[in-house]
Amino acid sequence: MSKVRCKMLNVINRKDEETSEALQKIFYQYTHLPLGQKEIICPYWRDRLSLALVGPYGGKGRPEQIVEATSNEAEKAGVDLNKMSAEEILAFMQRKKIGIDCSGLAFWLLDVLDKERDGNGITDDIPGAKGKFLTRASVEMLTSDEVSREVILKEIKPGDMIKVDEGRHILIVMKVMRDMGKVGEIEYAHSSQRTKIKGVHLGKIKVVNSSATLAEQQWEEEYKFDSLRRLKIWG
Repeated sequence: MSKVRCKMLNVINRKDEETSEALQKIFYQYTHLPLGQKEIICPYWRDRLSLALVGPYGGKGRPEQIVEATSNEAEKAGVDLNKMSAEEILAFMQRKKIGIDCSGLAFWLLDVLDKERDGNGITDDIPGAKGKFLTRASVEMLTSDEVSREVILKEIKPGDMIKVDEGRHILIVMKVMRDMGKVGEIEYAHSSQRTKIKGVHLGKIKVVNSSATLAEQQWEEEYKFDSLRRLKIWG
């Protein structure tokens, strides 16, 4: 086979993967919390203010804050995390209302991505985000027309927000795989309680028709798609 033919095949078979080192790093931290000489996946927690059910950092904590809160609660309860199994530590965190909700995770993923892109974080760009623990971060806040815009499937990039279930849940695009420039697969991160995998984890969407909307693709998890959005600060 000629060298020219080999080069043509390389072009035809070319596949691209777009991701972010900052996103991957903080996701790893949320899924490998160092507790009791073990690595714990951060569980889901959402404050329910109407029922006075409030946890440390309000379900909006950064990885280090969640580790700190768990250690503090263990000390107050007189328990030794080192003597507990990973399952026991996770159950303890859930009893103490320690974890992160979908918008809390989304906020910190987007925050580190903005810093990777030479920004100063997104707190100053999201009206109402400033607070003790960013307890007001919400899907509505992050995906409002004031701070974000809708994008189409072929434009999708890491850091884009997938709003689902009539605005009750949010997924953050972590990785986009393309084949000859067309989107083939999307990997997203989120924190959920109703999925098969609980807490912070990844999900995938296989693009079976690049001319169709994201709603018409093959979803690994079952959600009702609302819109695909991007923070306006990123163009």
